[in-house]
Amino acid sequence: MTNASLHVNKLSAAKRQIRAAIRMFFRPEDELAVHTVAAAAYGLLKDIKKARGMSEAADAHLTSIFYVVRDYHRGILPSHMTSDLDFMNEVRRLADVLSPITADSKLSEVRVTIGPAVERQYWNDANKAANFLKHADRDTDQALCLDAINNKLLLAKCCCAYHDVAPDDLGNEGFVFQAFITAGNESYKLGNSSFDA
Repeated sequence: MTNASLHVNKLSAAKRQIRAAIRMFFRPEDELAVHTVAAAAYGLLKDIKKARGMSEAADAHLTSIFYVVRDYHRGILPSHMTSDLDFMNEVRRLADVLSPITADSKLSEVRVTIGPAVERQYWNDANKAANFLKHADRDTDQALCLDAINNKLLLAKCCCAYHDVAPDDLGNEGFVFQAFITAGNESYKLGNSSFDA
């Protein structure tokens, strides 16, 4: 009699880690544990995207800029942004430079590339907390400020990266997390209701 073994590929592992991290996030469990599990998934997705000729760092930069520029053209930026004159000057500059982004643009229609130095900096910043939680060979006496942990943002990045490469969704956990993020977005609010994210 032969013993059968189950195997998991990297994409399936990332999916399971994201779903587990989302469940942990909402329970709520320890933010360091949530961060470690989500960061492991994000690392897998970064490598999967790279193997498919994609750049997660470039996509993250594009996403962070795209919606601000598009919503600027739509005239729907929230007041906490429009009241900051320096920020709005930078938004106007970006809108001029990124002229392909209009009020009617879709994220899937825009592509961006970044240089190796910008990509390295993105991953140094993105992995700072995860590396602290995973390695102690060079910094045994260091401390991590808990303000550096933003699991909501990390999970959002994981979900977006997963959707870039996966033929399926993240199940109930993914739907709940997407609803949570959407409910906390001012531009989706109706009437006078509010939801604290």
